[in-house]
Amino acid sequence: MEAEPVRLDRVEFAAVDVTPRTTWTFARMWDADGAPAEAEITCAELTPRVAELVSEAVAHLRGSPIATEADVPRLLDWNERELRRDLGKATAVSALRTGASVLQAVKSGVSLTEVLGGEPSRSVQLYANINRGLFASQRTPVEFGAAAARAVAEGFDAVKCAPFDGVAPGTPTGDAIRLARSGIERVSAVRDAVGPEVALMVDCHSRFDVESAVAVASELGKLGVSWFEEPVNPATDPEGTASIAARVPMLVAGGEHGYGEEWYAGLAADAGVRVIMPDVKFCGGAAEAVRAGKAAAASDGGTSLHCPSGPVSLLTSAHVTAAIPGALRLEHAVYEAEWRAELMLPRENVADGRLHLTDGAGIGAGLDWDLLRRIGRVWSGD
Repeated sequence: MEAEPVRLDRVEFAAVDVTPRTTWTFARMWDADGAPAEAEITCAELTPRVAELVSEAVAHLRGSPIATEADVPRLLDWNERELRRDLGKATAVSALRTGASVLQAVKSGVSLTEVLGGEPSRSVQLYANINRGLFASQRTPVEFGAAAARAVAEGFDAVKCAPFDGVAPGTPTGDAIRLARSGIERVSAVRDAVGPEVALMVDCHSRFDVESAVAVASELGKLGVSWFEEPVNPATDPEGTASIAARVPMLVAGGEHGYGEEWYAGLAADAGVRVIMPDVKFCGGAAEAVRAGKAAAASDGGTSLHCPSGPVSLLTSAHVTAAIPGALRLEHAVYEAEWRAELMLPRENVADGRLHLTDGAGIGAGLDWDLLRRIGRVWSGD
């Protein structure tokens, strides 16, 4: 749909500690007419640099007409090659590009889904990522099983875990296979807890090489695992990814740190990744994620957005999911913070394994900045 240009004016930031391992950081941008938009800029140890880059970019862009979100990197003179190499810059430009799309939706009085070319949706199906919620536990098989059973009891029909804590990237093949045994025991406990009908998904966090990945996948296949995520890093080892995809009995998924439609098109067409996983925080923003999903579909690939993140990312990703024809379930990191729904006005509404959307313009909700000031930190980007 056609929308009037956006002129960014100012930005402020907020951060809230979720666990000893997790801090969510957000940017709120305004255009010159006073319309607001929010995006998450959480990027582990790079987050402070991302906030500085966003501040500098808003100052540089102030007053310049942004006709479409794709104008942002051009106006900043940030080229795609450097954005693929620099995750901090990719995160900053993704937030700015998403912000421009949300601002256009808000100013037009329509949902982000509509600005992205989709039809409004009442809800989006989720899958439960139980991994982050288990960081405060001993991460025993029993605890994995209990978290998965809770998710299924709450209406999720698909559960993902990342069980291979004991395997470090670069571990020799034989050692990796041996050390993976404890992870397979965790997956087995999840399967026992949820029964045979629930889809079971496993994230490897790029801890294996080709031969150890194939061996581990064989064991996971016996447990009915249908999703094998990033056994190796598809960005640095696309050939290894393609080899694994040709030899394992389940879908290979990945691409959480990729940037740009072209990169995802190659991932689906050449690397054997059957499900791409763009993350709106890193991939170039909401509109670029939609384009990436459509590019993957041209190679018969699927799309499931990567989102082990806070409520702004989840809601933004839900609108992206609704705008991609045939998109798969959206990731939701469950049980990391029981109070997460309270950060949003209106409250985040996850029920029966779905994220329920509102009728509001943009993403249909916003952060409770008064609450963020009480429990977190807020600062100006000027």
